[in-house]
Amino acid sequence: MVDWDAGCYELIAGELEPVARVVVDAAQPDATERVLDLACGTGNAALLAAARGAPVVGVDAAARLLEVARQRARLLNVKAEFLQGDLLALPVGNGSADVVLSVFGLIFAPDPPGALAEVARVAAPGARVLFSAWIPAGPINDMLAALGQVVARVTDAPPPQRFPWSDAAAVEAAGGEAGLSLHATTRATLAIRDASPEAYVARGQEHPMALAVRPVLEQAGVDAEARGAMIDVLREANEDPGGFLVHSPYVVHELRAP
Repeated sequence: MVDWDAGCYELIAGELEPVARVVVDAAQPDATERVLDLACGTGNAALLAAARGAPVVGVDAAARLLEVARQRARLLNVKAEFLQGDLLALPVGNGSADVVLSVFGLIFAPDPPGALAEVARVAAPGARVLFSAWIPAGPINDMLAALGQVVARVTDAPPPQRFPWSDAAAVEAAGGEAGLSLHATTRATLAIRDASPEAYVARGQEHPMALAVRPVLEQAGVDAEARGAMIDVLREANEDPGGFLVHSPYVVHELRAP
């Protein structure tokens, strides 16, 4: 179980802001449209939409991250409401959103069909639903796969099967079951930078997901091995000999409510 209040997710959230900008620019919410940002974290997409004048509500399960989002809203002098809630039981009414956004948030729902059903419930007639999902390819994916191999070896358990959120056909089918139609899917890449591969892996140790798996690695005595495997992958893929640069592919799906 991942505790998203643990560690310092802010370090990663800042890195993801360019994707939030892509998603919000694609949605183009205006001041007359009610925006809902799901699994909003520190508020990247919510604050960008609020800066356009739209009335915005951000929802996340992590109370600490919501407070970070509120502080950011005050610093930016924009208005947005942030509510604690679950993707499977959103704390907003039926048909209350004209635009629904999620930047690498909806993809963590433990019950994808249930989460999409909730999206359909809160979406107003004709609402636009835009969310990003990682494509399982590229250096960061390979780095996590290297970590997963170490974890699988010491736990003697295969990696969990995940819903293929990057697959347009799978999203179209699941969305259709919820009453949402797939309108478009676009592909892009996110540039990820740091001082070095070692620095990137060290920074990632404060990610809530890294903290969740750390006790398993430490108990098995393979923590250093796992970090070394991750660094090796990133060194091989590094595009900047003087620092660290890789690109991670992702998609943005746009669904529509009837």
